[in-house]
Amino acid sequence: MDLFQIPAIGAAAIGCAMGAASLLVPRWGASVVRLQPDPRWKGGWSEFRASYGGALFLGHAAVLLTYVMQAQAGVGALMGASFAMGAYWIGMTIGRIVSIITDHDQHQTRTGYNAASVVFESLMGLALWAPFLAHLGG
Repeated sequence: MDLFQIPAIGAAAIGCAMGAASLLVPRWGASVVRLQPDPRWKGGWSEFRASYGGALFLGHAAVLLTYVMQAQAGVGALMGASFAMGAYWIGMTIGRIVSIITDHDQHQTRTGYNAASVVFESLMGLALWAPFLAHLGG
């Protein structure tokens, strides 16, 4: 195993576990993202199982699968899959930072939870990008 694959595999396992937890217990996923279904519209719990459950689970599982199958698929498959999921987490970091900056006056977004989430999401994204960043370094 390449040293730079270790953080990507660890982050993929964490993301996979978070997705599985949201898929099986959508109330947990709702509490993590601090949202709840709108009572005016039926079916809102499906969104937690789908977006925070199934999508997170299978996206990160794809990274783990490409690691397991890299003998057949090549290290480029792992690099591509982990880069895509890393972009997902970095995108969340960017969105959260924009919200902290622009939404604070109206929605009080400068919270310890959001600060910790910026750190967590950044670390997840960078860990998943580790194989790609190592490749850039030579």
